[in-house]
Amino acid sequence: MTQSTHDAPVAVVTGSSRGLGRAFAAELARTGHRVVVNATTEEGAARAVAELASSGAEAVSAVGSVADAAFCEHLVETAVSAFGRIDVLVNNAGITRDRSFLKMSVEEFDEVVATHLRGTWACARAAARRMTDRGGSIVNVSSGSGLFGMYGQANYAAAKAGIVGLGRVMHLELFARFGIRTNTLAPAAATDMTKVFASSDVGHAVAFPSPDAVAPIVSYLAGAESRDVSGQVLSFDGSVLSVWTHPEAAHTWTADAWTAADFAERLTPDRMQAFHPDRWGSGVTAG
Repeated sequence: MTQSTHDAPVAVVTGSSRGLGRAFAAELARTGHRVVVNATTEEGAARAVAELASSGAEAVSAVGSVADAAFCEHLVETAVSAFGRIDVLVNNAGITRDRSFLKMSVEEFDEVVATHLRGTWACARAAARRMTDRGGSIVNVSSGSGLFGMYGQANYAAAKAGIVGLGRVMHLELFARFGIRTNTLAPAAATDMTKVFASSDVGHAVAFPSPDAVAPIVSYLAGAESRDVSGQVLSFDGSVLSVWTHPEAAHTWTADAWTAADFAERLTPDRMQAFHPDRWGSGVTAG
């Protein structure tokens, strides 16, 4: 691509030294964005910047963890200092500390929630404060685990489900007033985080696609063509794109007073909601 000008949009991608984040950053650079990459090590950040620069993109880095709210402020200010603005934020950074529900430690739960959920909130808050005068696009990365659960991922599923709820609030507060679009993306791709499904007691019957195949959805959500798309929960795996429903009641009853018999009469097995994963969730098989 040609060298971008001072008018080119600016994107910040958290956790962008490898995996999906790396692919998202490369795709945004390919589509004309100046990019701020993020890693937790100097080596990872330098490598990511060098890769983008080799393709002719303008890129800088910020090294740190999004679990630190002060760092999230610094990350956004890096974009403003280097390029004068921020137009796009992709909240991609994440970790896993998988363990069964009964054996998971407090530290394993808190560390994952701090990185995924609080990190998404802190980075989005910092970015949105800089977008109020001109609008922008925020893409919060969730997961199928947050939509339908996954064995051994109570911490990860809780954080990713929280991101779905957070995204809905962000849309309500930011879109109509400031023109800041927020969408939640549940991607599926072959990354270090999905290796667990091939190597642990939980196998996966479906082959994960390349991160590069998934990345184009992010450049779409960052661009003008999606200017009316906000408050949505999407999943994409490079071939299958889905819009997920917002919660709605499957059955509703009204009565002035309720007894145990009334509940039993209505809450029958045929009315209960079945566990319903998408094809990635349904691809999980026991060891």
